Formats: sequence, C-alpha cells, structure tokens
Amino acid sequence: MEHPVYVEKQWFRFLWIFMPLMTLFSMGTQIMAGVPLAAWVMLSVPIINALVLLVLGCLTIRMDASHLTWSFGWLGWPVWKVALADIQFAESTSTTFLEGLGIKKTAEGMLYNATGKLAVRLKLHNGKMIRLGTQDPQRLLSYLTPRLNAR
Repeated sequence: MEHPVYVEKQWFRFLWIFMPLMTLFSMGTQIMAGVPLAAWVMLSVPIINALVLLVLGCLTIRMDASHLTWSFGWLGWPVWKVALADIQFAESTSTTFLEGLGIKKTAEGMLYNATGKLAVRLKLHNGKMIRLGTQDPQRLLSYLTPRLNAR
C-alpha cells in the first residue's frame, strides 16, 4: 500500500467490554456455585478472548492515492480493498440499531461497523453498495470525494 492520505482507527468497544465481562461473569458464577472448572477451561477462555480481540477488536479505514482499504483487528485481517476508480459516489449515511455492529450483509449491501451509527455509503460502478462505519463521515468524505471527482 502506498503512503496513506487518510487513516481512521475505531475501537470495537462492544467487544472490549462485553467479552471480558461475560467471561468474568460466567466463570465467576461457576466458581461461586462450587462447580469445579478444569484448568484447560481457565486458560483457553481468556486465550480465545484475546484472539477474538486481536482479529476483530478495531476497524481501520485507510485511503491512499488509488485505493480505499478497511480491515478489522491488529493483524490486518480480514481486509477489504476497493480501487477509488471503482467507486461511483460516496455519501454520509447512518445505520440502524437492528443492523448493529460487525460485518453484516444488509438490505443495502455489506456493512462494516465497529462503533456508533454513522457511516459512509459507497456505490460502486458494478452496482454494489458498501457502508463503512466511521466516527466522522464528513472527514472521510472530504478526503474521498475530491479523489472520485478527479477521475
């Protein structure tokens, strides 16, 4: 990837709060109820939580001179990429509570969202629609729109 002109990183707060709390709650209630937990359970559950947070713990959106790229987690995987030349237009939009967070196929196309309800809708020349969750849609559009109009 070339030098990025735009980068936004969003923490997937829901996962960072929900997963540790649910782990503590479920393991705590088992221990308080006197249910013996195997050592492999005590070790594997936190390791699985750490792996999920590594893979899905944040959403990063990057744009360079020719591509818009977004990925989840610190490992940079899963990753998606679209050439700016393939984008017909982009606009500010929002998501609904029912669409939620994460990676989803919705009635409006794919949604990639880590936090909040603000997003940027991309319509590609092939007709596909993509929505990227962002904390500041106007900022992303201010970088993206001039590069679309210049093509």
